[in-house]
Amino acid sequence: MSKVIHTSDAEAFKWRQLMPWRIFQDLFKYRSLIATMTIRDFKATYQASYLGLTWQVLLPLIMLSIFYFVFGRILGGKFLQSATESPIDYALALFIGLGFFNFLAQNIGSAPSLIGSNATYVKTLSFPLEILSVTSVLNAQLTQVIGLVLSTLALLFAKGSLPWSIICIPFYVLCIFLIAIGVSWGLSALAVFFRDIAGLVSPVTLMLMFLCPIFYPMSMVPKKLRWVIEINPIAIIIENARGCFLYGRWPSLMSLAVILGFSLFVFVVGHFIFMKTKSAFADVM
Repeated sequence: MSKVIHTSDAEAFKWRQLMPWRIFQDLFKYRSLIATMTIRDFKATYQASYLGLTWQVLLPLIMLSIFYFVFGRILGGKFLQSATESPIDYALALFIGLGFFNFLAQNIGSAPSLIGSNATYVKTLSFPLEILSVTSVLNAQLTQVIGLVLSTLALLFAKGSLPWSIICIPFYVLCIFLIAIGVSWGLSALAVFFRDIAGLVSPVTLMLMFLCPIFYPMSMVPKKLRWVIEINPIAIIIENARGCFLYGRWPSLMSLAVILGFSLFVFVVGHFIFMKTKSAFADVM
């Protein structure tokens, strides 16, 4: 008979644990386990293929080349509507936007099945279930970071220099990381009790993609409708990250504060939902 050993964690959960630094402190205790599981899952993705981890470099390069040829050369896409904008500029703008969005979408898509696919940990082991979302998000972010490094090298090769504002990119990577973990915690916990969540993920993700300025610049949105995009924090992250990376635009302090505040809010709320419900996972499953 299975023995569940999560009750003590649930009873020990206090309101003070909602503080972001307390959450990071709790996760830091499992840093070795998180690192081991993340590296294991990352390697396992391409373990059976001949090229192995080389695909992590080849696939982004292939996608960037397709964006350059199809959208930059054939369709002549532009984000700035400027004569100085080259096809590689548009390809990189599209690649950066999709990189941030796909990272979040991948974690949203995998979250509903995260607990169910690790039922052994839920029912039989004294295991910190909250790190499942962390390792899943870190695994996806390794791919995102590789894409950003390749984009940086491509930009340096094409332009011969990089804008100083590119130093803001790690900030946006951190923010999307916090949002992804918070969403993963919340969705993975709620999906244990409400199985319909898995069916809603795909249409919601598709809707969110078109509400973000990935394939179009913010300036193309009519002024009367622009507020729909401007209240979307994911859209702001993508637009600002693209501006910092390609166009040398420095974000305002207010923008940075709002984005960081929203990211921490999603992170804390997701953690709260997960910790308050995880003691019941075994009973439902």
